[in-house]
Amino acid sequence: MAMPLFKVNNHNPHSCQPPAVEELQLMQDSIILPLALAVVERNSRELDRKARSLRAIFAKAADIIIFKMKADLAANTRLLVSKSITVCTDHGINNKLTYHFNCRGYEDCITLTHEYIRNEINQRISAYNSEIFAMRASSDA
Repeated sequence: MAMPLFKVNNHNPHSCQPPAVEELQLMQDSIILPLALAVVERNSRELDRKARSLRAIFAKAADIIIFKMKADLAANTRLLVSKSITVCTDHGINNKLTYHFNCRGYEDCITLTHEYIRNEINQRISAYNSEIFAMRASSDA
């Protein structure tokens, strides 16, 4: 008789514990950061097409944010891999997106509304903007 795969692959009985709070935050970052990055990249392309007097300043700020977001996304991905966590889009229904995750053998889903995702993206972009101006203010001091 064949043994179920979860018994073959699960040699550590403690490996199927639910994710810790920081692991849940890593998973949320892996969902929100790429979406926020796409928004900033789209806005940067729009800035390049439009002629405005302050376009160069806004474009430079967008480039700094894109660079920082990509670095944070790479660090997040390394942490997820090191902790054996995978996250993938499952499906979207009725203004909600569901993401399936596997955290060391523990499988579940995270469901986020479009409104929540939009608010998170805006908060993340605002945080990156604040970081740019905080760096500038500290270098002036």
